Amino acid sequence: MAETVLTAPARRWRLSVTSVAVFGLGALVALASGAVLWLGLGSAAESTQRLVQERSYAVLDYLEHELAGRLDPISEQARRISSLVAGGNIDLEDQTRADAFMFGALAATPQVAGIGFFRPDGTGRVWYRGGEVTVEDRSRDPNFHRWMINGRRATTTTWRDPIWLDTLDKAAVLHDTPLRKDDRFIGMLGQVVLTEELSRDLIGNAPPQTTPFVLQQGFNVLAHPKLAHRSPLGTGEFRPLATVEEVGDPVLAALGSGATREGRWLLRSGPGIDVSWVELDDVWHLVLQRSMPRYGRWTVGVHINIEESEDRTVTHMLQAAAAGCAVLLLAVALAVLVGRRISRPVRAIAAAARVVEGNRLDEVRDLRPSWIREMDDANRSFNRMVEGLRDRQVIRQTLGRYVPEKVAHELLSAGGRIEPTEVRATVLFCDLVGFTSLTETLGPTGIVDVLNDWFSRMTEILERRGGTVIQFQGDAILATFNVPVADPEHARQAVRAALEMRAETRRLSAAGHGLGCRIGIGTGAVVAGAVGASGRLSYTVYGDAVNLAARLEALNREHGTAILLCGETASAAEDLPVEPAGTATVRGQSVPTRLFTVREDAPHPQT
Repeated sequence: MAETVLTAPARRWRLSVTSVAVFGLGALVALASGAVLWLGLGSAAESTQRLVQERSYAVLDYLEHELAGRLDPISEQARRISSLVAGGNIDLEDQTRADAFMFGALAATPQVAGIGFFRPDGTGRVWYRGGEVTVEDRSRDPNFHRWMINGRRATTTTWRDPIWLDTLDKAAVLHDTPLRKDDRFIGMLGQVVLTEELSRDLIGNAPPQTTPFVLQQGFNVLAHPKLAHRSPLGTGEFRPLATVEEVGDPVLAALGSGATREGRWLLRSGPGIDVSWVELDDVWHLVLQRSMPRYGRWTVGVHINIEESEDRTVTHMLQAAAAGCAVLLLAVALAVLVGRRISRPVRAIAAAARVVEGNRLDEVRDLRPSWIREMDDANRSFNRMVEGLRDRQVIRQTLGRYVPEKVAHELLSAGGRIEPTEVRATVLFCDLVGFTSLTETLGPTGIVDVLNDWFSRMTEILERRGGTVIQFQGDAILATFNVPVADPEHARQAVRAALEMRAETRRLSAAGHGLGCRIGIGTGAVVAGAVGASGRLSYTVYGDAVNLAARLEALNREHGTAILLCGETASAAEDLPVEPAGTATVRGQSVPTRLFTVREDAPHPQT
């Protein structure tokens, strides 16, 4: 019998090894590529979110710190004055000593525009920067009586809501302090800070591509860069501040109208910080706000222009996924490469932000350009922010070593160093008459008060005329014109300053005697620069013009004059009542020097 052979039926649908290998391996590689790509982009998204959060919060912290550094010394000064009054160390009823003390307090806190003291009966005195004192009676003002009632109950210093100062026609913030002596309420001390000064501070303290602001009650603009050089748009006493719609900032206007989005994926609100997003012309702006209750109903905030959005990130992810599916094995390598290339600059920025947060600016290296546009913009913005922080640090570290305030402008451009400069300038040397006899009459304490008041008045006149005080030498002042700040009218301005200084000094008196001063002015070549030890430098000037001005001042006694000029100074001030005063042999000069004086009783152009 024939043998029967059984065979299995053939499958109609079969897979080849090649197909299994290609598709199976392709699926595995695609899955691996997608997983790597997902992990890489997820890490980059997390790092980006952390970077934006750290950078944004750091900017807000920095602005709040700068604002506190501006206002907290005012509270400290108020507590010190309250303690001195309570201990009997200051008698505010002694007008002469009270005036000297309050002007000293204004000098110690340049952010304060004025200080006022009012008694419960409504009478008081107000000391303004620049030496002005006014006596006021507010007994008929109902707001004043409410102020006094609250003051009697208060035990600490307080920041009040913004007010309108009719005397200055400006909006201001008032700091209140109740004053007591022998446990008896004697009145209120008020210190005012102009809101436009706060706005000017924001301009200097804001990092690039950010707009800082301070709101009051959430919709009144207390400080903003747009208000730094113009008065607020408020209507006066009942509405001293502009609203967010009036200030001219479209982001704040949108914020006030409610056209915002709460928390996109990039950054959400955190503890104590309100986060909002505003879209204007397809550009997103991140708005951060934080309340500052210790100053009242204040909110400090900043809005930042954010050029990247989540839509571009999603597009990049889809493109990377499509490339991974099309090129399997290459997609794995590209995914790893793209993930590393994306996360590397993000990690670099995050690490640099942590160094900045630690205030170690010297350790921060410039971030390199990136081939990703958004990351390249972020790197450049971060580098500019660090550069701005370094500039401010240079100013803070260097200003303590240089005397004139105007030298700070040169420090910014020169990176903290001032090279010696030779320039033709005018030098003014002024000396107080009868200083020795005054010292014997007034004693050490009294003469110091007189000198401080006189120096303050003279410095205000010199700076108003474009001069810079270089040195205070005993009872004398050395000032320069045309250095460090250029002024083509330096000689004329110096002569005008001398006339005003003489007039102002004649209005003063001490120990029942009128004051006077002698002034010498010389024009010529000088060398200006910083000299001294490595740890302590002084900005000063050298040259024949300096020596000539000092010697001309001394020659006033021989010629019976109060102001003496050299010939070059007189030629530049020919429109003033200048007249010859003879000649003299000045030590250090090879030929006799022609002397000129200015008639103080003659009219002269008031420019």
